[in-house]
Amino acid sequence: MLYIFGGFPKNKLSAGGVQYVAEDVEDLGLFAHDPAIEFRKEGIFIGEKQKEFSRPFTVRISEKCLLSGISWDWFPENWSFGNGCTVHMTHASPVYKTVIHGTTLTEDEYLDRCGPTPISGLTKSRMQVWLEGWAAYEARWVPATCPKYNHLVYLTWFATDYRLPDHAYRRLRDIIEGEATINIDSRYYANVTPWSGTPLVETGAL
Repeated sequence: MLYIFGGFPKNKLSAGGVQYVAEDVEDLGLFAHDPAIEFRKEGIFIGEKQKEFSRPFTVRISEKCLLSGISWDWFPENWSFGNGCTVHMTHASPVYKTVIHGTTLTEDEYLDRCGPTPISGLTKSRMQVWLEGWAAYEARWVPATCPKYNHLVYLTWFATDYRLPDHAYRRLRDIIEGEATINIDSRYYANVTPWSGTPLVETGAL
């Protein structure tokens, strides 16, 4: 199983801290952190050096990810989730593709379907690809007011060998996305401040 949550843990736990709380403090479940195992979008790959496909897995994405513009179809092919727990910073933005004007076909798709065609007679245009996450993000805005540019997103994910019980999932979701209070050694907290997206220095001509 792969569980993906939205945001940097609110209580500032590091990825190792989330794993420590889940496995040792609250006994919520065991993460899959064998270095020979790698979770990719296409499935689980196993091997010391040259990893080979082993089996598919199930993914569960929290609603907060969708509201931030992130869904499973946002992750590109061969995206590696690694193993264990990861806190990841990325950007969400609308996705576009170049198509033959008046169709939804890319140039290659158009030529495959229509055969030899004078390229000079074709007009290209850009079309938005409606990913599930971006559709959910844009739905939060008043129509025609959603900004069409990158915005900063933190994701926290972890891999397990087995499906977590519902109570364990809800507790980990509260630890990562909610206001759960955890009292453990300070070494399990992140020593960095999540970037808000605001530049730290002013830029421009002097």
